[in-house]
Amino acid sequence: MKRDETFPAIIFTDDGWIMASPPPLTAQDLREKIVASYADTAGALGWSIGDHEVYHCELESGEHFGEYVAGLDGSTNSFVHSATPGAEERIAHNLQTLIAADEGPLTVLAADCRRRGIPFFPRVRMNSHYVIDPAHPGYGRFRRGRPNLLIGRPGERLPEGSLEWAIRTGKDYAFAEVRQYMETVICETFECFDVDGVELDFMRHPGWFRIEEAQANAYLMTDLVRRVRSRLRARESARGRRQWLIVRVPPTLADSLRTGLDVTAWIDEDLVDIVVVGGGFIPFETPVAEFVEAARGCDCRIYGCIEATRYIDDRHLRALASRWYEDGADGVYLYNFFTMSRDWNGRIFAELAEPERMARHDKIYGTDSAGPVSPVEGHSGGFRYASPSTQLPVTLQPDFQGVGPCIVVRVTDDLVQALNEKAIDSCNLAIRLSSQDSSTVADHHRLEVALNGEPLPWEQARVQVGGWSRLQIPPLFWADYPTYPQSVEQETTLVEFDVSAPPLRHGVNKVEIGLASTESEPLVVEGVEICITYKEQG
Repeated sequence: MKRDETFPAIIFTDDGWIMASPPPLTAQDLREKIVASYADTAGALGWSIGDHEVYHCELESGEHFGEYVAGLDGSTNSFVHSATPGAEERIAHNLQTLIAADEGPLTVLAADCRRRGIPFFPRVRMNSHYVIDPAHPGYGRFRRGRPNLLIGRPGERLPEGSLEWAIRTGKDYAFAEVRQYMETVICETFECFDVDGVELDFMRHPGWFRIEEAQANAYLMTDLVRRVRSRLRARESARGRRQWLIVRVPPTLADSLRTGLDVTAWIDEDLVDIVVVGGGFIPFETPVAEFVEAARGCDCRIYGCIEATRYIDDRHLRALASRWYEDGADGVYLYNFFTMSRDWNGRIFAELAEPERMARHDKIYGTDSAGPVSPVEGHSGGFRYASPSTQLPVTLQPDFQGVGPCIVVRVTDDLVQALNEKAIDSCNLAIRLSSQDSSTVADHHRLEVALNGEPLPWEQARVQVGGWSRLQIPPLFWADYPTYPQSVEQETTLVEFDVSAPPLRHGVNKVEIGLASTESEPLVVEGVEICITYKEQG
């Protein structure tokens, strides 16, 4: 089998939103609302098979949604379902109807993707830490009947709000029964369906072992990946076409290993074909380059991940993709964009798949915050557990007399050439302050800001106390199709400076921020961004 096949530069993903649609859901709906949405792209599509060991597809090795509901109560709390009442009943009805018609969603989606030339793979969530009441049908029989196989032991008391508490209901892969169960589910998706491989999504959700045992148990997860790889290779030989093993892992190699995933070993041993870096929550702080370096000389592709609930503005997406391509990455993986319109998918693919096409388009480069370590709950705790510390937020202390915090923002645009060619309309530096500090900034505070060592005059700053807007995905984006980015008014304070190059430059830009007065109150910097706007191209 030749190992030099190409894979699309853009990977689209879908979490199975359509299964909760009002009945009746038909196979034609799957073709028109899922597969056709990506027909104008040359991207790949990954489709999630379910969550919490309850599957919304025709797997025989796992529990079907609605299969076991006696004595359960769909009105109990479920992070996944409670926001859309009745979702669990609709999913169950639609799945049972499709299976009865021999048109299970995996079968239909795989066939239509093959017909349209779209690489298609099932996505398997390796754990789930959503807060779901055990009495809810979405909790699943596997965990309900085997509490001894979970990360938190029966009767164990953990500090509420801690990371250990947040992931306590997840499966513990230290147990052979858990690993065997997951191997069976994973391998059925590619051994019994005409797909192009499988994704092991470790970012849904991070936390596969007890925290204190995670790194020591990495060998157990490597063995599971090795076993899946062996069976995938056997299927590849039988089919006569490549079968891709994709993994989505924490945002750094160190955090991957710390949490029990020896990604470096997976790459070195040729166990994985594609590594998707991070959950997309801190993409500007994610060192994709270190994964590229780890894969140098190996037949493994590296993709950066963007999460729609964090960034949906085209300018952020271009900035991230540009940075990753400059790092040597092979492409971009889009998560939670699955109800965007067909036109949006086609346009975004055309831009993000070609670095040259993005070169003279507007971009916003920024920073991210990993959030608090405590208190956390459910999946938010899992995400924080797998994330590194970040530059922001940072508190500016009025009684501090030394050099203030230096925030790093990396830019990939060739600014000098663009300015020489008079292609740039404007560049600005934006500093976002917490909403609780808004009035004091407007009335009393002055910031001392320097860009790459050059002071920026405060008199030239534009200060907006709330009332400015940012594009965001709708709150219930998974419950409607199609959805579109919404302009949402922000409460935080925005401080902007017009800048040029120099001092702005290609590569690392250092933004120093401090308080000008020792009599001020502390201020919290939540974000720093550099926005580059180009003139319209004729």
